[in-house]
Amino acid sequence: MFNQIKDLAGGEFYLITSLLLFMVFFIIVGIYLLKLNKQHIEIMGLLPIQENQPDEHEED
Repeated sequence: MFNQIKDLAGGEFYLITSLLLFMVFFIIVGIYLLKLNKQHIEIMGLLPIQENQPDEHEED
C-alpha cells in the first residue's frame, strides 16, 4: 500500500495538503474549545434536562 502512495507521480502534494488541512481544522477546534467560557458549557450541558420554561423574549 505504501508503494502505491509513493508512485503517485505528483499526487503527494494532495496527500500532504489534505493532512495539513485536517490537522489545522482540529487544532483550531481544540483552541476554540479551550477558550470557551466554562459557564456557557454548563448552561448548554443542562439544556436537554431542564423543564420547558418560556424564554425571556417569548410572549406568554
